[in-house]
Amino acid sequence: MPLNPKLNKLLETDFAQIYTLPLEQQREWYAHSWDDCKGSAVEVGTVQDFTVTTSVRDTRIRVYSPQGDGPFPAFVWIHGGGFVFGNIEVYDPICRRITDTVKCTVISIEYGLAPEHKFPQPVAECYQTISWIFGHAERLNLCANRIAIGGDSVGGTLAAVICQLSRDTGEFKLVYQVIINAMLDLLGVTEPKSRVENAEGYRLTTKGIEWFVSRYLNEASEARSPLASPLLAEYLGELPPACMITSEYDPLRDEGEMYAQRLIAAGVDVCLKRYNGVIHGFFNMQETLEEAQDALALVCAMLAEAFGKELQ
Repeated sequence: MPLNPKLNKLLETDFAQIYTLPLEQQREWYAHSWDDCKGSAVEVGTVQDFTVTTSVRDTRIRVYSPQGDGPFPAFVWIHGGGFVFGNIEVYDPICRRITDTVKCTVISIEYGLAPEHKFPQPVAECYQTISWIFGHAERLNLCANRIAIGGDSVGGTLAAVICQLSRDTGEFKLVYQVIINAMLDLLGVTEPKSRVENAEGYRLTTKGIEWFVSRYLNEASEARSPLASPLLAEYLGELPPACMITSEYDPLRDEGEMYAQRLIAAGVDVCLKRYNGVIHGFFNMQETLEEAQDALALVCAMLAEAFGKELQ
């Protein structure tokens, strides 16, 4: 279907010019680029920041708890930003809305960014942080047997990787995964057509993907590892049920849909929905796009079902 006309003004921005700025200016631009579209912050029960010591660094997490006594199911959220940009604040309204709607605790991880923290450091940092969350479930007032994971863009990449790792190690068991507009084949070796069809003109470009990947990886050969490109894993069975969301005008669309089909073929229960007329990053445009609001409602409904809860 045609591009949603509400995106026309946004796409007048010269996004290619952003890549020429100094790193800290790029990060500041990205952090504020969502201000007019991500929506307002709703009130929740409590919001607390904690620091988790990992082998990579001291990791900041933000814990959003609903009103009530608990213990609550939990949803671990990993932010997007191409491994190079992003922080907890960018997705603060999303995390609050999930907390308020599902009546679960949401825990947002602020992992180290590339190029300061290259692959596989963010994987190790997020995995160890989630292990800490499971180990401190009582302190955090959580139901340790009802913890899910999810993320947008490369947050979805890391979420998919963590699900595979947790299956293989058996250290903790996640009950659900939410993967939104994720980069699942870093170098595009599966030749997703959307990287050609949507190569430019829709905010995230195929050249932009290459720029982000070059800053995340130490060398290109690392992209063959399932810890970097979860779509390339040989075995995708025994993974948590999944909600997978893609966007029509996203260069990453096809690898997300390929991953969903491979999960289904491996016996994993998958809810796959493509949102037509929208671009990469649409999920965080809650103030301006009905598609974003619908996607958030879908995520909340699937999490509630996974947690055995009924939405009010």
